[in-house]
Amino acid sequence: MSYFKETAANIVGNKKLRAPQLQAYLRIQEFFSTPENKEALVVLPTGTGKTGLISIAPFGVSEGRVLIITPGLVTKQSIQKAQEILEDNFWVNFDIIFDPMDLPSLSEYSSSISMEHLETSNIIYSNIHRLTGDNPNALINRVDPDFFDLIIVDEAHHAPANSWKTTLEYFNKAKVLHLTGTPFRGDNQEVPGVKIHETYLSEVMRDKYVKWLRKESVNATELYFSMPDAPGRKFTKDEILAFKEKEWIEKSVALSKDCSLEVIKHSAEKLAELRTSSPNVPHKILAVGCSISHANDLLDWYREEGLIGVIVHSQMSKEDISLSFSVIDNNDCDVVISVNMLMEGYDHHYLSILALFRPYRSLNAFAQVVGRILRAIPDDLTTAFEVDNNGLVIYHKETGLDEMWQSFQRETDRARHQRTREYAISDREYVERDSTLSDVFSGESFISGNESYLDDIDFNEIFKNKRAEIQRLVDEKLESIKGSSSINEEDLELIKSTLIKNETSKAAREIDPNLIEKRPDLARKKLRELLTKNAQDSVADLLSDLRLDEKSAELAPSFMGVLPYLKATDPNDGVLVRYINSKLQKRFGSVNQRDNKGLSQSIDAIPEIIEELRKMIQ
Repeated sequence: MSYFKETAANIVGNKKLRAPQLQAYLRIQEFFSTPENKEALVVLPTGTGKTGLISIAPFGVSEGRVLIITPGLVTKQSIQKAQEILEDNFWVNFDIIFDPMDLPSLSEYSSSISMEHLETSNIIYSNIHRLTGDNPNALINRVDPDFFDLIIVDEAHHAPANSWKTTLEYFNKAKVLHLTGTPFRGDNQEVPGVKIHETYLSEVMRDKYVKWLRKESVNATELYFSMPDAPGRKFTKDEILAFKEKEWIEKSVALSKDCSLEVIKHSAEKLAELRTSSPNVPHKILAVGCSISHANDLLDWYREEGLIGVIVHSQMSKEDISLSFSVIDNNDCDVVISVNMLMEGYDHHYLSILALFRPYRSLNAFAQVVGRILRAIPDDLTTAFEVDNNGLVIYHKETGLDEMWQSFQRETDRARHQRTREYAISDREYVERDSTLSDVFSGESFISGNESYLDDIDFNEIFKNKRAEIQRLVDEKLESIKGSSSINEEDLELIKSTLIKNETSKAAREIDPNLIEKRPDLARKKLRELLTKNAQDSVADLLSDLRLDEKSAELAPSFMGVLPYLKATDPNDGVLVRYINSKLQKRFGSVNQRDNKGLSQSIDAIPEIIEELRKMIQ
């Protein structure tokens, strides 16, 4: 057995983890439980918890060492911050592992790392540039092809580049998990791997895991173009289109000072409004330019509006990039100006306005840059979610970005449709709920949606109480030691550290066996919750797409011959959820009789039923 199979990790029933993380984790476990399955893809929007998923994914899956590959320095530092024990450790802070002594052995790959250190590590992480090449110290030149059992590729839309391919081909016996915020590469080809899970942006907006999104385009009432071979003459847009491509117009607008100033002025006004509404939150603009020279101009033009800017681009030295990020993190600027550096993995919540000064042809690139303003500001730092977590995208209309925005518009429209909250339930449905709704029936009493035999098991609460108990015990022992002998503060700290370590290990011996024993039950409960949530989310999205209100009753008459005991006044969302439940019940049996595999298959079947409903309703 490997470390990741043996270690008691509190994942499936963990209340600190988000639903997309848990659903993706269960999919990963299920997929790799079949030996023939070797390469998987998971799509999670930026700000949803991808780094956390990377941290939990190996548990119960990997039979050996894990390699985490990142595309660059910033993403690697994000992983490092989450996993290093001296940093903001995810496994401890999110109650994944109770005893810090049980944390995985973690190493960053470098040319100087010893072979012994590599062999004793559970996880090795590195950016892609250190893994391949002719250098004898490149990782693939130092270890055997079977050195890793699981490879996790972060920001997997970079994966098809030659260096990534070389690495994955060398470690061809390993399981490979690709993670990305968008399932398309820069050339619009699909990212490799079987897509086993995708969380849609509308879902995480609905749950307020990320900022809401809206856009405002700037459009001049009169727009004129000049031509070098026609000095002094002004051309309208229609005149130019007679002999120039649309792309020429879009590039000209993007590089025009006048058009850029319009976007700058509008974004500056919106920032001022936002800061007036929420003066204690250091909101910022993220401005994306075409080139380094363009970025320098943007810096000057924003300065003329009274705003302090900082530039970040891929040609800067590590020291200068670090300095720029320090200025951003310390909230010493108003505008972050980026060129060819999407800051993947950089976690700054206060980028709230995106000002675009360049056209895009790749939906992947557009999605990546919009993702930079998605990270939600924590509730305890906001005036109100609706004010502070309402991201705004601004661009000039003639840069041609409306087409790119349409995919986001669909998701924002869907997010406005809330999940089903209320149902009209007939007496007959109540009687038959065991076979269709899976509620627990005992005589005349009825508890909706609960599994009482698991209600008393809350490992987050157990972790919290045990840690408080350990702190009390240690404090009492320290007081006793201080009262009985003369000892300096430095020695007391050493004793305190040893006592905490010993008491934590003792508590872990009590908690861990119980955690391991309850894994299947916790997984079952979570799968049932996810089944309900997926059905409700899918119905909300479908009603949004069809422009139907959740609580109106247009659909009920059409389904009265299909669903028993339906009333003509039953709301649309309730009707569709009942239809899904009925279809699943016929295919997989009563939900309270389904095993974990059946529950997982039920979740998989929902998209097919939704498409069936779409055809029925349209």
